[in-house]
Amino acid sequence: MTMKKIPSWFFFVKEYAVAHKTVAAIGALVVLYAGYHAYSIITAPSTAPRYVTTTVSTSTVVAFIDETGQVSASSNIDVQSKSSGEILSMPVTAGQHVDAGAALAYLDPTTAEQNVSSARQALELAQIALAKLQEPATDSALTAAENAVAAAQANLVNAHETGYNDVSSSFLDLPNAITSLNSVLHGNTVPGRTNQQNESAYSDMIVSYDSGVVQYETIAENAYQAAYAAYTQTLSDFKSTPRDADDAKMEALITESYQTAALISDALKASTNFLNFVNTTLSNHQLTLPSTLAAHISSLTGYTTTTNGHVAALSSDAASVTSSERSLAAAKASLAELQAGADPLDIQSSQLSVQMKQDALSVAEQDLADTVVRAPFSGTVAKLDVQQYQTIGSGTAIATMVSDNQSVAVSVNEVDAAKLKVGQKATLAFDALPGISIAGTVSSVNTIGTVSSGVVSYGAVITFDTPNPSVKPGMSATANIVIGTETGLLVPQSAVKTSGGQKYVEVFNPPLAGSTSSAGAVSGTAPERITVVTGLSDDTNIVIENGLAAGAQVVERTIAGAAAAPTSAAQSTSIFGAGRGGIGGGARVLTP
Repeated sequence: MTMKKIPSWFFFVKEYAVAHKTVAAIGALVVLYAGYHAYSIITAPSTAPRYVTTTVSTSTVVAFIDETGQVSASSNIDVQSKSSGEILSMPVTAGQHVDAGAALAYLDPTTAEQNVSSARQALELAQIALAKLQEPATDSALTAAENAVAAAQANLVNAHETGYNDVSSSFLDLPNAITSLNSVLHGNTVPGRTNQQNESAYSDMIVSYDSGVVQYETIAENAYQAAYAAYTQTLSDFKSTPRDADDAKMEALITESYQTAALISDALKASTNFLNFVNTTLSNHQLTLPSTLAAHISSLTGYTTTTNGHVAALSSDAASVTSSERSLAAAKASLAELQAGADPLDIQSSQLSVQMKQDALSVAEQDLADTVVRAPFSGTVAKLDVQQYQTIGSGTAIATMVSDNQSVAVSVNEVDAAKLKVGQKATLAFDALPGISIAGTVSSVNTIGTVSSGVVSYGAVITFDTPNPSVKPGMSATANIVIGTETGLLVPQSAVKTSGGQKYVEVFNPPLAGSTSSAGAVSGTAPERITVVTGLSDDTNIVIENGLAAGAQVVERTIAGAAAAPTSAAQSTSIFGAGRGGIGGGARVLTP
């Protein structure tokens, strides 16, 4: 057998260990401790948290509050009329037992019936008006509206055509009128004064007799300049506007031509007034009249008549165009309304009117119903407080009744009182009658609380739905009152947390495998926070109204991870402490 050669370092280590036994022992212990420590780390329990989740599903939450109280004794109540009028009949007598809703008195219903009839008619009219608004336009109505648009369009075209013709006609005369006016004022034809323009010559003849002539001359000249400027511009526009120009250009030309004709007419009138003043002044002073004066006045008068005719025609054209435009716009608007249907605001207003009429009818019907005074509960009529044919007012006591109803009076703290409402259902249990459970209804809740030792409480009454002779006044009772129900996505109450005033849940997406068991599961990633809006809670589960979808995996609770075993100071620094049963004191490394 071949023997393996032993390495030389082995003999060196052996000799060193024999020579230095203490150091070798310490080294061996250090190696053993390191191995133990590594093993402890590998096999130590995990410190990661474990998540227990639940799946979101749809269900219904029924919220209750439990209150204690005592069974109340029967009470006497004055039954009052909610209406006024004459009592026609009273079908009950004192001592008679009646059921809830039985008639105690009949009041004259005539006025109330008339009010109901009027309210019903008003409602029908409002409903008809709404129905008309909501009806689609008929074919005949649409056709009529389309025809109206076509007719209005044709009228506008005719108005434009007539206006353009009148503009063309006016420019056969207006050039002569403006030329004649210029000649009369600015020509040099006054005998003996041909070195002056006519207007200056005429003015100078009489200025020494009446200085007012200067004002007439100024007005005439200014009117001419305004008319001439307008005429020049309008003539240019007329030349550049064809007969088939668009509506806007045609309308502008007609209006502009009318205004220019009016300015020329005004200028002719002002110049005529100036010459007439000159003529009158000369005549009054028995001065010789220039031979040209009468001819000038006659010429201006003739052109004034002609120009005024054009002013009237163009004025009518402008009005006709404006009227035709408005008619066309109205026809188009009517057609558009028919095509689009009723305005949403009109429908909304009509719907509101219907609702108001419905409310008014409901009030009238209730007023009519109130003309019959009825027993509010079953019981005995102890006495009658009014007589037949007596006229009473609203609030008058009709009868005093002793109630058959049984009820439980409870005292509720201010937090629970805010949740109580008349009409809520309850289940009543009794300490003295363990086998009896009775359904009841909250019949009243006090609006004014009482304070005792700094605690505010409110009284409430729960009336038995069905009387039970076994239940006696004064018995202790527990009322389980249903304050609300809501159907929606349910999660455990513990799943909902709050941060910064917002509620949230933690969700794993994708789902965390194995987390639905009571032991939960460890996740390598933290769950996602989802902000939610919560609804009703029964202190175990709560409805999520917004933020989650059915099937989501929500963290119900988190199990904290197991902590590592505590380590003493000696254990953390040395394996030789007393805790390990080793050599007391510190260890030190020895050297040869």
